[in-house]
Amino acid sequence: MKKRFFSSLLMGALVTATLSTVTSCKDYDDDINGLQNQIDKLTTADQLQQKVDELKGLIKTNSDDITTLKSDLAKKTTLDEVKALLADYATKQYVDDADAILKAAMNKDVEALKEEIKKAQDAAEAAQATANTAKEEAELANSKDSEAYKKAVEAAGEAGKAKAALEALQKSIGSGYDETTTVKAAIEAINQKLTADNTGLAGLDARLSAAEKVLKDAKEGSITDASRRIGEIEASLKNIIGQYSTMVTDVQLFDFAKPNNSGFNTTLNFVQVEEKNNTFPANGETGDDKFTFKEGNYYVGEDSLLIRVSPVDAELTKENISLLNSQGKELDDIIEVSSVSRYKELLYGNTRAAGVNSGLWVVKFKAKDVADKFKEAAETDVNGTKHSVLYSVAVKNTYNTTGKTEDESTRRVTSEYGIDLTTEVAKPAYNFDVNEKFVGVIHNRYWRTDANDITWDKNNHPETYAEELNWIDNNEPSTSVILEGSKKNAADRYNGLDNRQAEDILAVEKGKPISIDFSEYKGIKGFYVTLDTRFAVESAPSEINAWNSYTYEGVGYKKNGTTVVPATLFKGNKGTITIKDMGNVQGDIIGFRVYAVNYDGTLTDPDGRAFYVAVGDVKTDMTLDNSKLTYQDLNGTMQFASSDFVAANLDKDFDGIEGWKITEKDASGNTPTAFTVKYYDKDKKEITNGPTKDVRFVKFFLTNPQEFIDGATYKATATLTKSINSATAKVCTINASFTKVMPTEAPKFNYRDGFDKVEYIIPDNDNYVVASGNKGGKFDFRNILIINNNEPWFGYDLFNRGGIGEFEFNVANGTYGTVENKWQLTDAKAEAYRYYLYVTNDNDNNLVNNVTERTIAGKFIYENISKTYDATANGYVFKSYPVNSTSTEPIIYCSWIKTFGIKIGNNDNWVKNKKNEVTWTATGTTTTTLSLAELGTEVKDKALLPVSLIPANGSGDGSKFSDYLSNNLLQVVAHKQYGQVYTTSSDNKQINPYFMAEFDGTGIKFTQRNQTSIPSNVTSGNIHFTVKDCFGNTKDIILPFVIKH
Repeated sequence: MKKRFFSSLLMGALVTATLSTVTSCKDYDDDINGLQNQIDKLTTADQLQQKVDELKGLIKTNSDDITTLKSDLAKKTTLDEVKALLADYATKQYVDDADAILKAAMNKDVEALKEEIKKAQDAAEAAQATANTAKEEAELANSKDSEAYKKAVEAAGEAGKAKAALEALQKSIGSGYDETTTVKAAIEAINQKLTADNTGLAGLDARLSAAEKVLKDAKEGSITDASRRIGEIEASLKNIIGQYSTMVTDVQLFDFAKPNNSGFNTTLNFVQVEEKNNTFPANGETGDDKFTFKEGNYYVGEDSLLIRVSPVDAELTKENISLLNSQGKELDDIIEVSSVSRYKELLYGNTRAAGVNSGLWVVKFKAKDVADKFKEAAETDVNGTKHSVLYSVAVKNTYNTTGKTEDESTRRVTSEYGIDLTTEVAKPAYNFDVNEKFVGVIHNRYWRTDANDITWDKNNHPETYAEELNWIDNNEPSTSVILEGSKKNAADRYNGLDNRQAEDILAVEKGKPISIDFSEYKGIKGFYVTLDTRFAVESAPSEINAWNSYTYEGVGYKKNGTTVVPATLFKGNKGTITIKDMGNVQGDIIGFRVYAVNYDGTLTDPDGRAFYVAVGDVKTDMTLDNSKLTYQDLNGTMQFASSDFVAANLDKDFDGIEGWKITEKDASGNTPTAFTVKYYDKDKKEITNGPTKDVRFVKFFLTNPQEFIDGATYKATATLTKSINSATAKVCTINASFTKVMPTEAPKFNYRDGFDKVEYIIPDNDNYVVASGNKGGKFDFRNILIINNNEPWFGYDLFNRGGIGEFEFNVANGTYGTVENKWQLTDAKAEAYRYYLYVTNDNDNNLVNNVTERTIAGKFIYENISKTYDATANGYVFKSYPVNSTSTEPIIYCSWIKTFGIKIGNNDNWVKNKKNEVTWTATGTTTTTLSLAELGTEVKDKALLPVSLIPANGSGDGSKFSDYLSNNLLQVVAHKQYGQVYTTSSDNKQINPYFMAEFDGTGIKFTQRNQTSIPSNVTSGNIHFTVKDCFGNTKDIILPFVIKH
């Protein structure tokens, strides 16, 4: 993270600090005081010297960074390139300041740019003041002839030049906006600001040298004076590079057990070899530098480790790092640290990405001695067996952890002991990677051009158009090529070696670096790259002319065929080249040739190795709006699809596409693949022949929705490509996202015409015969209800199976059942396709009671579309997906007995035919039986009953009360006090004193009570009894009877 520091663009504070004068900035005073307090604690010359070493290392590291940054900046021509360059460097205050200048230029804000340039002038002035202070301090130290004094003089001169150049820039910008002028001014301003910062660092370095001399003089009071100066210098340094820490709390070797692309390991291998006379490149104009090898010189290589330190903003210097064995012994006399630098590459594989202030550092080691001392340090003998001695990386801190002099050892922080040492004779190199692809599988023009241009000799053998030399023995390379005689060491296309004619051309992108890396194979001293001019097609217009008209970075070529641009001599195993500009050409095939030299000065290949690239225009990225995928009827097929067209303008130069894919795993750990994309033109008509430049819209479709989690959003990507010969260049990456939106609609339902909430249940066994317990039953909702107004739902008949799902009815507390081992009320369901609502009754709580109103709810269950988390399964499962209907209907569970009644009117047989008469006599012995066969009945809703009242094997037609008793449709229920049947007075106020009643086989038998007389006005009474139906409903029957005296 970028930390907040006082701006180094306001360098007046630095001037006053370095001159040790009074400043009005209290915060700055506090900062110096805080630093001074820390410095004051370093009471010994040794501790102060350690601090000096740290500061010198920081100055050297940052000065090197600025020098490299300035060198790279000189190659940039646009603000976008500058922006990308600055992003590659670790966050420093001088990079922040450069960002401010860049931002002003990119925003075309001339006044802001002029203000930033003015601040840069102040920085140059402050740097000059620092250098002047360094001169004064060197003089005071009687070291006017010292290196410190010379550095200060040089720094003052450079700062003055930077200030003058910035003043000239201010004038060149003028008052108006001129894009070309302003861009140049911005780049130049950044360059001069970096120059000012670098000269400021040089001045501080000179001041440190003077302070160091004071320490070495060891005069009385010199320690205090040096301490004060070092405190001021550190405060000024922080003003230039920003806040930093040298207190490392933890250091670890990078975890190489995980696959990654770092190229590092935990073995320090120092190759060694005797040099042979050579100069590389042989032609001084070819490269921007050269290597000189001399017979008799002995080369000892370097090797590096990748370490991780905490805190991540800690700064390392090479002076503070050493190798340490488990006995506390350092190897400084054998191996030294040659450099340290932050690791800026992108890590990938199973690692997290590195970046600015990631805590990753590259530490490069150089062996001073690879003879006996090295061997003793690298190996130990244990019981006659050689074992590698393991080392750790030790980082020294300025302060020990206890503050006690005797605890100086605590000032070291060490990594784990996992580093071993080895040395070997350097072996000749040959292979390398291009953009992490083995060169052996990248096309070269071995026999012919890519257009199959070829000539034949008189023997009908292919006659090549240029030599392609190989060493006769790759293990015996040379510094020179000999093609004839007994010392012949190379030949044209020897044994077909390096024939890559049939391999694919490598696709690259304009403006993007092309990496060349030997480190995976054998190490090399260095290499350079040119165009493969000897194999260019000579047809009109000449291919080489086209190649030379382009602009490159790091490549040796003749610009427009006239101006020699030297190749960058890459030192070590890695380097990058870039095709920066191709004019109006959108795609081309370009050949490059890599010339490399081994550690001993021999050539890895007699005439270099070529590889060919197909370069496309700068790849762009396109991000589409999120698409909501809803469940739809698409021409009779239900599918999740984009609810609307997604804008996607593909008006680009492409001829193919690298298919759509989901970019990351979802919450279930899967990466779905079951989706497709369709393309549409500006009129939203489908383009069926794949994506073309006419595409303006797209839609996404799920082909298996259960691969996708309900409600989840998925990121998808595809890449438009362009075929250039056998290569495929990437034109545009399309980034999209879609969300699986689950259905929210369900059909409505209601009663069929003529039906209402009073619904007669179908009894168990389809008959109304009374059983031992209360019967249950079922309702046939197909006959009672209609769904979706009897119209298809998304093309499917809801009363049939095989559609996209099923409708389900539910009545809460509509039945009895065992739930969690307990007999209780629970929900009754009517499921497709029969839609029977089954009701299990209870003996104590009759549900079919003709009274209780319940509610029918409904839901539509979409099948085979859902994937969701299930807590019970502790994972994602495939399920049906229910959506509740918005409609409900009331229902009352009814029995036929609800509208059952007896006919006892004057015109009914029971009365009219005097079938209800009983006789009273004085003797008291008379019995009369009233036949129930003459008692008429009625069921008003008989036509609505779902099954016949009279069982198929029953008798009667249900018009007589006796039919119900004989067919066991009704059963007499005994009164708890009076038995099955009893009689009362006609007003029901008293039990009849004259007659007793009981059921016999055919009717009701009356027996006269033992009464000697009966009043003449007692002429009638009532018969009482109760019956129940099969569901447990009861009905009280009251029949009038007439007393005949």
